[in-house]
Formats: sequence, C-alpha cells, structure tokens
Amino acid sequence: MKSFFYSSSVVLGLAALVASPAAAQTTSGTVEIFNEIAPGVVAPGGTAADALNGIGNIELGETDGGLDGAQGGLTLSLGGGTLTLSSLTQADWDMGLADIWFDDAWSVYGAGLEPLLALAGLTRDDLRAAFDTVDGDARLSDPNIESVTELSNGDVDIDLAGFVELNSLIDIAADRLGLTSLLPFLPPLPTFYASEVVAYDYQGSTGFLYSIGEEPMASGVVSGDSTESFTGNYTLTLDGDPPDGVSVPEPSALVGLALAALALRRRQSAA
Repeated sequence: MKSFFYSSSVVLGLAALVASPAAAQTTSGTVEIFNEIAPGVVAPGGTAADALNGIGNIELGETDGGLDGAQGGLTLSLGGGTLTLSSLTQADWDMGLADIWFDDAWSVYGAGLEPLLALAGLTRDDLRAAFDTVDGDARLSDPNIESVTELSNGDVDIDLAGFVELNSLIDIAADRLGLTSLLPFLPPLPTFYASEVVAYDYQGSTGFLYSIGEEPMASGVVSGDSTESFTGNYTLTLDGDPPDGVSVPEPSALVGLALAALALRRRQSAA
C-alpha cells in the first residue's frame, strides 16, 4: 500500500479548521525520541508528547543492524479509536511487501533507471536483487513519527520525518552492482523520494503506509549529528471512519468553511 501527498492551499487551510492533533499516547518496545535543542536542530531527548506536538519525532524500533533488531510501537487514543503504529519485522517484508514496495518504486523511477542499467548490461531484476543485498528493507523499517492528526472525516494524517532526498539506497545499490566507477560517465541518477514504511492497526484494519515519488515538505529542521536527518516530512493518509455520533459536513458546508477561512485571512492581511 502506498500513499501519495496532494496539496492545495484551500484544502490545507480547511484542514486546519477541522483537524485535531492526536492526544494521549504511549510507546512500547524500543523507541528514540527527538526534540528541538536549538532553533532548527533536533537531538535525542524530551517526551513523546513534546515530540508529537512540537518540533521533533519518535523513531520506532532500531533496525540499522538488520531486521532482527529491537522493535518499537506508538499507540494513540483518537476520537475514532486506538491507533497503533509500529516498526517492521522481517516477516512483514517476506509476506510480499518487499515485492510490492519495489514494484511501486519501479513504476515511478523505472523509466529513468532502465536506460542507465542497460548501459552496464543490467536489468530491473539485477536492481531488485541489489535491494535485498543492501538490506533495503531494514533501512526503511524504523519510521520516525513527526505528527499524527485526526481529520473530521475520520481519516488520519501521519507525518514521517525523513530526508528531502533519499538517494542512499540508490547509491548503495549502484555500488553493489559495480556501477560506482561508471557513474561519472553516466547521466545523473533521478532524485529518489521515498519515506520509511510504517505498520498500522486502526479500526479493525492493519497494513503498511509509505510514500514513493512525491517530494516531501521541507521540515526546516535537521538532526544534530553527521547524518543530517529529518530534513523533509512525508504526509501519509490512513483511511478511517469518524467517531460515533460525529457527522461529516456536507460538501456545500465545507465550501462555506473554506470561503470563510479565506475571507478571514484577507481581513487579517489587511489589518
């Protein structure tokens, strides 16, 4: 399952009127919390609430050493029920997720990568094998939750902190395929946008969310270490039902709210 990010100034303004950030939260297993320690710089420390409601994020699990590492989870109490977000295990990828993820990535970037691979006598299948040999699945399995917002229609927006450009997988795969020495003589590789993957359990539904091919929003922050992480936020939308007894506004009412928001913004600008 993949999620794409769509943006509209009117929709975003409306969302601010009808959305609410997640409330109570608990963590489980191995997590690392990052919060702002200086303007634009985040580092380990602080509380989960601070991270979700301010400038920071919560990393679920520790898979840098492989998928046999410690797993982590985040459980939030939303109006529509309990949402649990988790890091991924080897079993998650082995049940078909690895092929689905690679197929999604190839559907976006294959047209740009195929001619470069052909120059070296390689194919899509060679790149697919390289994904496994560089532990691509492990690199994507410890998501950093930047914020969780429940929308009035029951859907939930989950922001994952990541890189504005995640070219490390492509670079490492190129090295494993023996292409590094050829890269200076080849056309430039396409910029590779991809979030990490997060597992979810919500309203009786389980699955995985990630974004491929959509440029993230610049976060305005960076990690205070050599990795220079968290420069971009990927917004994933999880379908949900509104809480019992809460009605979703009719389209005409939503348009009215949007127009009211625009009028208010203009009056504030003129003040």
